[in-house]
Amino acid sequence: MIEEIEIIPVPGFYKNEDGVLRHGSNYVIFPTGEELNIDLKDTYTYPVYDWYYFDSEELARIFFDLPLPTTDEETI
Repeated sequence: MIEEIEIIPVPGFYKNEDGVLRHGSNYVIFPTGEELNIDLKDTYTYPVYDWYYFDSEELARIFFDLPLPTTDEETI
């Protein structure tokens, strides 16, 4: 039986990297020394190096057109 699992809202910065959802909760630091900081999330013009801010993983997955996580649980 496949059932959807509850996604707990995890705000932060998200990036779709070849179908893999990357996440930075409070900040993302780039090799250039620049960074995204959660306290300044409303001041950025997105995308920033392909990163975006979302209020939850679910919203990020919808935006990037990635599947929502499911769990395969067999009933015995």
